Amino acid sequence: MDLAQRYEAAAPTWEGKIARLGYPTAYAHLIEAAPVSGRVLDIGCGSGALAAAALARHGPRIAALTLADPSAGMLADAARRFAAAPVPVRTVRAGIGAPAFAPGAADTILCAHVIEHLDDPAAALRWLAGRLAPGGRLVLAVSRPHWCTALLRWVWGHRAYRPDAVLAMLAAAGLTGARPVPFPAGPPSRTSCGYLAQRARPTARPVAPACA
Repeated sequence: MDLAQRYEAAAPTWEGKIARLGYPTAYAHLIEAAPVSGRVLDIGCGSGALAAAALARHGPRIAALTLADPSAGMLADAARRFAAAPVPVRTVRAGIGAPAFAPGAADTILCAHVIEHLDDPAAALRWLAGRLAPGGRLVLAVSRPHWCTALLRWVWGHRAYRPDAVLAMLAAAGLTGARPVPFPAGPPSRTSCGYLAQRARPTARPVAPACA
């Protein structure tokens, strides 16, 4: 069974499992530190837990929400969750690297526990940076090394990255102001870490004075 099939099989009970582990609370803590606004893309959204935290905290600042995931089951659960959302919501069955997302199309990107599943997480971060509009924000959660994470790897096959490695990849992707937002308690505090980063705005070129 490949990774997509595993997530498809897990979809019916996914939200209950992550709730018991404390991830919705951890995501709410991360979103509290994140200035989410404008056109929001949650890529690898799963059942929509991170997007739900963003909508609960920053709803009036969000203009539209796009939920994206390669798993049809996960995406269907997320769509049901936001059926009555106060903002326009669309769903896209796709993941990082898909041509469905144009450069600069998002003001905020949410991405929780996705890049550690990919063969080239640095390339994934560069792609995410390219989907952000100038000044746009990336809200990221990534697995970090811990014996609990090692156990989870037997099931999901994902890697784990120390915060300094994630910060280096964010900087290499051209994102600025990157900082970790550690989760405060429970399994998320041991197995994961949150991060915030921003796509820089282009610097205006100075205008040469007119000749007298």
